[in-house]
Amino acid sequence: MPNRFCAICGKELVQHDPHFGMCLSCFLKEHPLFKLPDRLSINICLDCGSFSKNDIWIESVDNDLFSIIEEAVEKFLLKPKIDNIDFSLSLKEESFIFSSKELLRSLDVEILGILKENSHIRHKQIVSLNLNHILCKNCTNLRGGTYFIAIIQLRVKDEEEFGLIEEVLDEINSFVAPIFEKDHRHYISKIEDQKFGVDLYLSTNELMNYLIKFLKAKYYFILKRTKKLVGRDTQKGRNLYRLKSLIKFLPVRNKDVIIIGDEHYSVENITKNKVILRGENNTKLIKNYTYFFNEKLIKKKM
Repeated sequence: MPNRFCAICGKELVQHDPHFGMCLSCFLKEHPLFKLPDRLSINICLDCGSFSKNDIWIESVDNDLFSIIEEAVEKFLLKPKIDNIDFSLSLKEESFIFSSKELLRSLDVEILGILKENSHIRHKQIVSLNLNHILCKNCTNLRGGTYFIAIIQLRVKDEEEFGLIEEVLDEINSFVAPIFEKDHRHYISKIEDQKFGVDLYLSTNELMNYLIKFLKAKYYFILKRTKKLVGRDTQKGRNLYRLKSLIKFLPVRNKDVIIIGDEHYSVENITKNKVILRGENNTKLIKNYTYFFNEKLIKKKM
């Protein structure tokens, strides 16, 4: 086979050179493997480490700043590219520029791409990153401590039952903590004391439903749901409502003894919406939950 030479630099062509009359080096200069924007600006939340390019925040896998930067570059620059290239990133430390508050403000990232089918075909590009350290919408609401879209009202019948409220609050806090760690959108904004209980202000309707399901598995109560019109989403063309759930805990438990008329009854069983009572002469009495809230209740102290 006669010798062939590169039409650009005159170098003798070898077997792995592309068949376009050019050596591999000149071919890649004329036809780079990929082309990325020279600059990229990303937002990084000061509190939770989430990142965004525009308005949609993405929760980071790792809170380490350099890991967040790599994750953002892969998400916004490399994932949209063809999938037959292996990419690797290198943060150029000599390019680091810090703000007066010692926050990394800008840096250069060297991106190397290698064609999976042919490791000789590769390309390298430097992308300059601008980092905006701000608060995401969720963390802004958290710091403000006033944002909520749902309310759970926990109530007992009288002051003698306040111990139950404290017990329930402890269990709710333990239940919500891992949910918040998994998804920072779900949290209790504030807790307000009321005459016969507390109000929990919640960041999402989903959290309200999680809590109701959790409490139903452990306690007996009457649940009343309401909603209040608070505005309108003009972009989606629908009304916006604030949901409220009133939970009134049943003031009796299994084996409690209560006095109805002149007879003593023990609580034999509690079902989904009824209480089964057993009288001293083995009389059976069934009452709806509402009876125990509407009537004066006399419990015999054990």
